[in-house]
Amino acid sequence: MFSLLPLLLGRAWAHTGAAPTRGVETWDHLPPLDPPDAWIQWEFYPSIVIGVGLFVVGYILLAGPLRTRWNLSPVGPKPGEWFRFMFSMFVVFFSLQGPLHELSDLYLFSGHMVQHLLITLLFPPMFILGIPAWMWRPLVKHAWVQKVGRAITHPVVAFVVSTFALYLWHVPTMYDWALADHNVHIVEHLSFMATAVVMWWPVWSKIEEIPPLSSGYRMVYLFLLTIPMKGLGALITVSDYLVYRGYATAPRVFGLDPLVDQRFGGVIMWMPGGLAIWFAMGVVFFTSFYADMVAGRSGTKPAPAATDEAVEPSGGVLEGA
Repeated sequence: MFSLLPLLLGRAWAHTGAAPTRGVETWDHLPPLDPPDAWIQWEFYPSIVIGVGLFVVGYILLAGPLRTRWNLSPVGPKPGEWFRFMFSMFVVFFSLQGPLHELSDLYLFSGHMVQHLLITLLFPPMFILGIPAWMWRPLVKHAWVQKVGRAITHPVVAFVVSTFALYLWHVPTMYDWALADHNVHIVEHLSFMATAVVMWWPVWSKIEEIPPLSSGYRMVYLFLLTIPMKGLGALITVSDYLVYRGYATAPRVFGLDPLVDQRFGGVIMWMPGGLAIWFAMGVVFFTSFYADMVAGRSGTKPAPAATDEAVEPSGGVLEGA
């Protein structure tokens, strides 16, 4: 990390490995934000409020009256599932509006990268794991839905689709377009969240109709997922010119000029983004190891590590411990 400091601080040292400064620009003409806390404000966007509200209300209805009316399950979501789903909605709600949204849209590339990591690395696992298997199952009861779902969430397809979305929206023209047009920005965020759910499905799926990978393959898959994000983050970090011109005239926040801010954003994608996926690898490894250890002691076959429920071949549900 310390080796990145010269880049972050904009130093150009000849023959010492730091990137030379090409097309040097001065940012002295940019005024500081006045007042400094102007970014700490709330602007509620109907698309976010309505979208999150519909998901929360739908979840509550399915967990209560509709569950019994439609005979979906004898018991409701577990406390952990309630927490994970509501937390996923919390992440979406507070990432896409409020202070972080203001920083991302108007002032800081690095703030935008924090926002993207939250909706692609934190929201999807919490969302998938927060919905009980019996809620997913009516959506995939038809054979054609299962076939399409298995095709979309095949690890190769999921990897390609998520990587394509990541790189497409970081093409400078596309990125600056999203900054300039709020409707395009909504499409960008929706595509990030949708492809991220597809990306994480082979890791955390809770249903056998569209199942997760085995533990070993999940770890290989997760390792491969770190490469596109780390690669893009590294390219942005070592860039010696401003890639995204949308921030070139923004007032300074926290004393960061646009190039230093861009480098911080690249490091955020490069380091914390990769660490989040490595953390998921650790969870997969230790849950699998624990399940195998318990199975070895009891002489029974362990349930899939990514699920909270074991599913009978007939489609019935056996509640997990």
